[in-house]
Amino acid sequence: MEFMSRGEHRSAAAQSSKTDWNGRAVRIEWFVFTSLVALVLLIAIGWLIFSNSSSNGESKEINTSKYQAVFLNGGATSGAVAYTTYFGHVTKMTGSYVVLKDVYYLTTSSSTDQTQANPQLTKLGCQQLHSPYDEMVINRSQVAFWENLQDSGKVVQAIKTFQQQNPNGPNCTSTTSSTNSTTSTQNSTTTTNATKP
Repeated sequence: MEFMSRGEHRSAAAQSSKTDWNGRAVRIEWFVFTSLVALVLLIAIGWLIFSNSSSNGESKEINTSKYQAVFLNGGATSGAVAYTTYFGHVTKMTGSYVVLKDVYYLTTSSSTDQTQANPQLTKLGCQQLHSPYDEMVINRSQVAFWENLQDSGKVVQAIKTFQQQNPNGPNCTSTTSSTNSTTSTQNSTTTTNATKP
């Protein structure tokens, strides 16, 4: 029969108690860690839902039966072409980008008299030198604002006139080096300028 002194019994109990506290500390640290990870995930999911719902809320304002005007921040100019505003159908809008199809933009005739500037509506497509598809994906941070357009406005009337006069779209089989199919927004007439190299 073994007998333990009181001191030995206390040290064995203290050792057992110390082991229990170490196990508890590990469990507490694990609980705190998993709670923090869960909290970070919930915040990330909430942010994604909020950011998508805010852009979805804006995209609900798009009247899909109408044309839209998309105004860019600052814009850029290249010769007679002013790339600040594009017209077309906004088909998708997210927090990152806007998709615009059936795209038109304004150009001005190179006249020395700025008071007599005659803006022309030009169709995006094969007649441009780089021959893009009739679609633009615009960085959302570059969009200052956008608007739904009324059918009675000059821009939409010019677009409809162009479409009536060109039911198959712009002539992309032309043998000339550059062709600009433009429509005047003042009198809704269509003009085609062809230049040879």
